[in-house]
Amino acid sequence: LTRQSEELKTALLASLGHDLRTPLTAIRVAASNLKASWPTAADREEQGDLILEEVERLTRLFTNVLEMARIDAGAVEKAPRWTHPSEIVAAARAQVAHALKDRPLSVRIDADVPVQLDARLTASALTQLLENAAEYAPGSTPIDVTIAVTEAVLRISVRDHGPGIAAADLPHLFERVCRGASAARQRAPGSGMGRWIAREVLAAEQGRVWAENCADGGAQFTIVVPLSAPTPAATEVSAS
Repeated sequence: LTRQSEELKTALLASLGHDLRTPLTAIRVAASNLKASWPTAADREEQGDLILEEVERLTRLFTNVLEMARIDAGAVEKAPRWTHPSEIVAAARAQVAHALKDRPLSVRIDADVPVQLDARLTASALTQLLENAAEYAPGSTPIDVTIAVTEAVLRISVRDHGPGIAAADLPHLFERVCRGASAARQRAPGSGMGRWIAREVLAAEQGRVWAENCADGGAQFTIVVPLSAPTPAATEVSAS
């Protein structure tokens, strides 16, 4: 167990080192370009946008590290409140705006009715899955988000149109550090810790997440979160 713990720490530090080095290098180069005399006004705007984009990436990385520390410390607690599925999607989308950029994002909500759950934890998990889809699927392909509400659960599916998940990676996707074969082939950024964070924050509200390949290509990640109280709409339907 000690050896496995040390190996995990080594892998995590190596992955974090890579994830830190890439945006820091981009920021340093862009900042140097801004100090030069050759950039036009358009060039300066482009370099400034690049710096902001990489700062956002660093912010997400540090957020994930802090979230991981909270999970390890057992400091993740459920705080249910009434919200709408559309608000959860909006919060998650705002967190990964830098990763989504101009990528097509399709959101279909069967019924945007009030639900009682921990909106922060659910949005945090959805954020990780949206970022994961953006990292592993080509930039021109869409990401599809589908939400369904029953009396008992909220179900969110995130579908990408990338290469799918290698069979050997499926059992390990939600381990603390798992980049997988697809990431290695595409040299995709990220340590893979986001999927583990999604699983752990969902567990705090008795939710779960799993992944599967789609028959027509791409991968789909599904979140299911039990509701703390029946939805008003579902209750009315049951009563009628």
